[in-house]
Amino acid sequence: EFTYPPDWLVLQVPARPLLEGDTVTLRCCSWQDKSLTRVRFYRGDESMRFLSGIELSMSPLQLHQSSHYSCGAWMDSWLSQDWKESAPVTVTVHGELPTCHTSA
Repeated sequence: EFTYPPDWLVLQVPARPLLEGDTVTLRCCSWQDKSLTRVRFYRGDESMRFLSGIELSMSPLQLHQSSHYSCGAWMDSWLSQDWKESAPVTVTVHGELPTCHTSA
């Protein structure tokens, strides 16, 4: 029986609803905690930036930042480094939740 290898990289996004004005941190995680260098985050097909770390913090969140996000990085493997990319993850930014007002 053939089993496919796990995803080399996974982009972690908080499970809670993301609201306009919030701060959110996206984390690029590697399989078996392998060392990552020159991590790059993408919004859709657009490259955002190279980072020295594995986290991208966005604050304050705005509605237009709703998109598919992914990350890529150079990963150490044996005697070489390989470029790997995560599967895209949908990030949805919601407007402020309505508040209830009582009428007099």
